[in-house]
Amino acid sequence: MSTMTELINTQMAPAAERTGRSQHSLLVKRYREILFDCGADYNKTSAAVARRREARELFRGAVSSSSGGDLGMEQLLRERNAIDNSMKSAAGVLNQASSIRGELRTQGLGLRGVTSKMSAIAGNIPGLNGLIDKIRKKRLQDDRVVSGVVAGCILFTLWYLFA
Repeated sequence: MSTMTELINTQMAPAAERTGRSQHSLLVKRYREILFDCGADYNKTSAAVARRREARELFRGAVSSSSGGDLGMEQLLRERNAIDNSMKSAAGVLNQASSIRGELRTQGLGLRGVTSKMSAIAGNIPGLNGLIDKIRKKRLQDDRVVSGVVAGCILFTLWYLFA
């Protein structure tokens, strides 16, 4: 499953983005959906098999036990259910984290591509670097003015409250 996820995220998605055709992007999206559905089915099936196996092990000794053993068996079953619920929850969180990791990796690749394209464009157009620097300086100046106004308001409020 993780190999297929890596294949989709690292090879198919960038290749689809490079072609720029919407059909390829839709195909990658469909493969991700199929992979997600198959992963969910696999998790359900493996959990069912594990439950059956555990139940068989637990009930193997139940036939020969006395009434005192029934209380112990009930406690074991409750404990098993609690553990199963915890494992399902942990598996869900891990699957979610894995999919988020793949999406973040894909976004990182996309952002790196945008950064390289922007620097290439800025290098090709000489006046663009100066314009970008002027915009950056203007934004910094605006940020300083806003910070000064906010600081002045806070100081005035404190002076008003304590005076």
